[in-house]
Amino acid sequence: MSIDRVVDLKALHLYGMAAAWSEWLAEFGHQQKPVIPEVWLDRLIAAEQAYRQSRSLNYQLRAARFPIHRDLLNFNWHETPLAQHRVEQLATALHADNQPKEKGLFDKVKEYFV
Repeated sequence: MSIDRVVDLKALHLYGMAAAWSEWLAEFGHQQKPVIPEVWLDRLIAAEQAYRQSRSLNYQLRAARFPIHRDLLNFNWHETPLAQHRVEQLATALHADNQPKEKGLFDKVKEYFV
């Protein structure tokens, strides 16, 4: 019976709900006590919304023709001549904390009058 629900959800193009339903059955299918329908319905709706937002973002990135998204966690540092510690330092903005602070206009005017 539950397999029919997954097929029905996919037929309605509710792929996020179908995946969440399968996960929900694996997690709670063996429980004897019933679950409140609003609880699992909220979970299914949230899963479908997340799935659609993910698809929308992927579509927008493809339409904008951005280069492949890479983050520093999955970046292969052996393919580039860049120093890993310097790039990570720039990404976390730690270099700004180690630099001496330049005096602003207010500080210069204050020194002039004091």
